Amino acid sequence: MIELLGWVGLLASFAMAIYHRYMYSNYKQVYQYINKKYGNNTNNVEFPSKDDHLRDTKKYSYYTAFFAVVLIIINMYFR
Repeated sequence: MIELLGWVGLLASFAMAIYHRYMYSNYKQVYQYINKKYGNNTNNVEFPSKDDHLRDTKKYSYYTAFFAVVLIIINMYFR
């Protein structure tokens, strides 16, 4: 059960790191597309800044490394 939680955490944090890295590298294009698609509905919405995406990329990269280390330790312990 702990290993399953480790795998879920690893996959989720890896996916979030990839998402935030994509949003960081394509910031202008993504938010231009959102404004074009939703028009006036986005006037009151506050989007995260490019630096916020970079900070979240680093955070989720650390989470990914943590869950990978946890899984390595669990596999070494139970072998």
